Amino acid sequence: MAQSARLSRCAVLQGHLAAAREHEDDRGDGLQRCATSAAAAAVPAPPAAEMNEYLTRDNKELREAIFEFLKDPLYAPNYKLSMDGFRELTSRRVAKFVAQRFFSVFDYTRDPLKFQAALECLSFCDYSLAIKSGVHFTLCGGTIAKLGTEKHHDILRKMDTLELPGCFGMTELGWGSNVMGIRTTATYDPTTQEFILNTPTNEASKFWIGGAAQTAKISAIFAQLTVDGKWEGPHVFVVRLRDDAGNFMPGVRCGDNGPKQGLLGVDNGQIWLNNVRVPRDGLLDRFAQVDAAGAYRSPIPNVAQRFGTMVGGLTTGRMLIAQGAIDACKIGVTIAIIYSSKRPQFGARPILDYLTHQRRLFPALAATYAYHLSMQRLKKVTLKGGAEAAKTVHIVSSGLKAGATWSRVRILQDCRECCGGMGFLSANRIGPMLNDMNVDTTFEGDNTVLMQQVAKALIDQAAKAGMTAPPPPPATGAAAALGSAEGLGALLDWRERMLTAGLAGELAAAGRGGADAANAAFDDALDRVVLLGWAKTDSWSYATLAFEAARTPAALRPALSLLCQLYGLSRVEAGAECYLSTGVLSGDDMKQVHACVNQLCRQLGADGGRLALALCAGFAIPPHLLQAPIALTDWRTFQG
Repeated sequence: MAQSARLSRCAVLQGHLAAAREHEDDRGDGLQRCATSAAAAAVPAPPAAEMNEYLTRDNKELREAIFEFLKDPLYAPNYKLSMDGFRELTSRRVAKFVAQRFFSVFDYTRDPLKFQAALECLSFCDYSLAIKSGVHFTLCGGTIAKLGTEKHHDILRKMDTLELPGCFGMTELGWGSNVMGIRTTATYDPTTQEFILNTPTNEASKFWIGGAAQTAKISAIFAQLTVDGKWEGPHVFVVRLRDDAGNFMPGVRCGDNGPKQGLLGVDNGQIWLNNVRVPRDGLLDRFAQVDAAGAYRSPIPNVAQRFGTMVGGLTTGRMLIAQGAIDACKIGVTIAIIYSSKRPQFGARPILDYLTHQRRLFPALAATYAYHLSMQRLKKVTLKGGAEAAKTVHIVSSGLKAGATWSRVRILQDCRECCGGMGFLSANRIGPMLNDMNVDTTFEGDNTVLMQQVAKALIDQAAKAGMTAPPPPPATGAAAALGSAEGLGALLDWRERMLTAGLAGELAAAGRGGADAANAAFDDALDRVVLLGWAKTDSWSYATLAFEAARTPAALRPALSLLCQLYGLSRVEAGAECYLSTGVLSGDDMKQVHACVNQLCRQLGADGGRLALALCAGFAIPPHLLQAPIALTDWRTFQG
């Protein structure tokens, strides 16, 4: 049944291929053709069902079941509700979804791919639904599952039934991303065998906490633990916020953050704690225990290392945010490409035929494929376990979360503009996604800070290995960049290594003048630090797409190879300043890169966008989740 459902979904989008208008590929005389076999010959459209099978690597049956469930009228879009109306609808949607028991919070540790697959499906429907569910299951439930022990399993069972809706109390008003610096306190009282939690100042209040304003009954609260007068660093406690009737527990106060730019279905709030007493079992004690007498022990003696363990659960959240951004790009580019292939402008010529349209939509399509496959690769790494895998996961998940969400902002805005006024209508989906998802660049780690984390890890590794001298330029030029996957990979890899070694060398030299000098040097280089985060993300994503394109089934290989070349060249364009300023590529080389991107876009747009439409069909987004009338019906007949 699942296979037939996928075939049916693919057929809906493939139908647009047959309706695409035949037209000549009007190329300017000055446009250079790519010196590759992929660009020299017509690329066959990949079978949509086969492409979807290739892209969907795990839990296919579960995803199909959830997509089918989301046909329920309760999940149909409604853009006319007030904030209170959206919140009430989201709560009902979450409750009905949870009641289906598609997965369990215990799957966070016992079957992480199943856990992620179930929550990923919700982003296709509504972002408020996805985020409210993610806060409950991933941030709160996942933290309890990872950091707690068997004594906390009853809490998890009640979270599975929504008897105990949860929220995640980490971020504070005055400390934001600086979790190590939070000010909420927890002191152990051996006379009552309780922890006493306090919010010492307003800046220490928990802020932007999804679910805190109205619905959450428990929270995983981060607080600085002191035992017998000794500070032990941030630890996590399960704190009861409301009783079964929804009344605040003693010492707990919550405020409502109110209306926001988007994501109105999530009740974000503020939490203050005034001498809130938490039973000793409220400490999540897998990695730190306090006995009845007040003796503290942990298998991780170092405060900084313990802190890394406490926040390690954020990785799953970052991966879900990144995948949500990628799936939003699938929706946006599919809507925009279908509509643009049918909408004429200044006569009978469809707007997708114009290079300016192609330049905005087709690199976005290539990036969406690259990021999707990169996430599949990252998931495989997470399953390996071990210290080296953990380092890779931290670096890559941080970079992909930042890169995918920043790219989503640009891609959805371009898709909105490419659909003109129709793209501005809520019914056509793109605008509401832009509003609701704008926060994804900030939560689960501010993107600029995440890129700094990526770069710092790379710089530290290079410094330890003594790699502080810039690598020699790759033995490639424009010919290799235009003509081979290996040449493009070498260019992108060189940019990452050059920035890493250059920054490592500068910081090492500054460090000889003391810690203050090293910190000042790092601050002065923050712009290049963020560029290094991008360079790492680009090289990882391109290498992934190149690997997949070389090994994909034969029917898919030509199209994926074309996307790979387009993605690689577009990322070389994005790093043009680096290549030009170092002399690795000349001005004429960059002109060739630009011309080749144009040529590849022309190929994707030829024959009414035949190839681009087929690649969109490969996402197999069900009509009830694609939603947009301009992509599902005749755009001329749409009435609001």
